[in-house]
Amino acid sequence: MSHSGRRGSGPPPLGAQLGDFGGSFGALVGLLAAVIQREHTGQGQFVDISMFDMMVAWQSHIAGQSLVAGETPEPEAALLNGGHYYDYYQTKDGRYLAVASLEPQFWAGFCKVIDRPDLLELGQSSRPADLVAVKAAISETIWQRPLAEWLAALDGLDVCVEPVLTIPEMLEHPQTRARELIVEVSRPDGHSQSQIASPYRFSEAELTYHHTGTAAGVHTDEVLLAAGYPAESLLMNYVRKVCSASPTWRHHEFPTV
Repeated sequence: MSHSGRRGSGPPPLGAQLGDFGGSFGALVGLLAAVIQREHTGQGQFVDISMFDMMVAWQSHIAGQSLVAGETPEPEAALLNGGHYYDYYQTKDGRYLAVASLEPQFWAGFCKVIDRPDLLELGQSSRPADLVAVKAAISETIWQRPLAEWLAALDGLDVCVEPVLTIPEMLEHPQTRARELIVEVSRPDGHSQSQIASPYRFSEAELTYHHTGTAAGVHTDEVLLAAGYPAESLLMNYVRKVCSASPTWRHHEFPTV
């Protein structure tokens, strides 16, 4: 996060736990690699991976500046963290476009869409002053029209520019629906619960979904029994809870277990 965010405001909370998710996927990749080796050698092994390890590994693309050149990456100073026109730009109605038109053909197409041919050559410059000018020009231009108008202008074009969708918009997106990324999972009460599907698809195996979460306290007795608490204490606590909810028994004294 030291090289993310804006210089004037610092690192932003990202809204998703990258350490948790990255660590989980790192563990998955390590386990699968071990399984593949076991299939070849018959030898199993212990996989040592942590969330911290994965977060360090995720910095490999930027840590080279420190390892090789002794530099300290800073916010808004590199190609991918806001130091380039690769960035988000606000529309007239307060929405955002993500502009990632780095390759020459995408940049040329983008400049044509926003009717700014004057930026075509300037956007290829590596001079900080030029990049600041390009970003200011893009911001000014994108701000002049609402998101719907920009989407209409971009429709059918391959210029690496996309809207920043809200979560409800993402869930209703045609590609989300086409990929069947929302599934209906049966609940114990006979109803169903919508939830995100697995992103993995297999040609020889069908994915099945069984769990929708449980109400608080459903597994309390199971967990406490497994932890060594006697069944008698669980029964007395249940009786105390039920009777305490009753006006008749609310002030009755029960022995402490």
